[in-house]
Amino acid sequence: MGSFFIHNTNMNPIYHELTHNVTCIDTEHMRKDFVAAYLIEDGGRAAFVDTGCYLSVPALLATLDAKNIKRENVEYILLTHIHLDHAGGAGELIKHLPNATVYVHEYGAHHLIDPSKLRAGVIGVYGELFFKQFLGDLIPISEDLIIIAKDGDEITLGNRVLKFIDTPGHARHHVCIWDETSRGIFSGDTLGVSYREFDTDQGELIFPPTTPVQFDPDTWKDTIKHLMSLKPKYAYLTHFNRIEFTQHSAEMLAQNIDGFVKIAQASENQSNRHKAIKEQLLNYLLDIATDHGVALDEAQQIKLFKGDLEICAQGLGVWLDRS
Repeated sequence: MGSFFIHNTNMNPIYHELTHNVTCIDTEHMRKDFVAAYLIEDGGRAAFVDTGCYLSVPALLATLDAKNIKRENVEYILLTHIHLDHAGGAGELIKHLPNATVYVHEYGAHHLIDPSKLRAGVIGVYGELFFKQFLGDLIPISEDLIIIAKDGDEITLGNRVLKFIDTPGHARHHVCIWDETSRGIFSGDTLGVSYREFDTDQGELIFPPTTPVQFDPDTWKDTIKHLMSLKPKYAYLTHFNRIEFTQHSAEMLAQNIDGFVKIAQASENQSNRHKAIKEQLLNYLLDIATDHGVALDEAQQIKLFKGDLEICAQGLGVWLDRS
């Protein structure tokens, strides 16, 4: 896996200017076009949605500089959930933003205040070398800088209203942010993973990141239905970039949640269950990519899927143990 994981430490940020004063920042975590953070601007104020990991913070700050946004004008860091590719940089980032507060789900707040269990959990699974090389560090956040993001709560950014929605399924500590201005959902992982390399004339290919340890397929599908009741135009995906999110998108994601679950259930009694799940997930993803008309050759597809296979298989295994 070492040849796959890269991190660019230069200070030249890669970002995509979208409509409605939203910027998609490539955190360059693991590879390019893999993990995004978002910057929202309105009325001279700004907010980040998710941060990437600790090593991503220079790219976020460099984006502010490139866009001539003063650090004191950043009001909020809005975290969809506390998985480290989304929130691992929050403690470092807020040190550079003197007027910012952090919004996070109540189930995630204590891990930001004291990240020792998060750190120990990651090191326990991946080792200290991986943690230092690819995640960097976890900096605690003072409790007085954290505000609990409750379902239905609204905040104002300039003239813009942003609304928090409790969105369990991927994780119990997950919220999405509804932006009425763009009719977009800053969706973290709730509306799936969709890499631009897999786009075809059929649209986007979307599948679920079944990360451990709180994957709940039925709850997740209920959450998708709830979000679709808002009639969104866009989903701002962490993995990766903004897409138009239609009823077809929602149905594809729900169908692939079911597909992943069936793979896990069929592998439950295998002697090496984790390996079996991982192999069948790869076959499944290659099959749906073929059906979607993806032009990449199989080796390229495997390289792009590789970062998700291990963690998705782990999450499905945890779900089986809990079921």
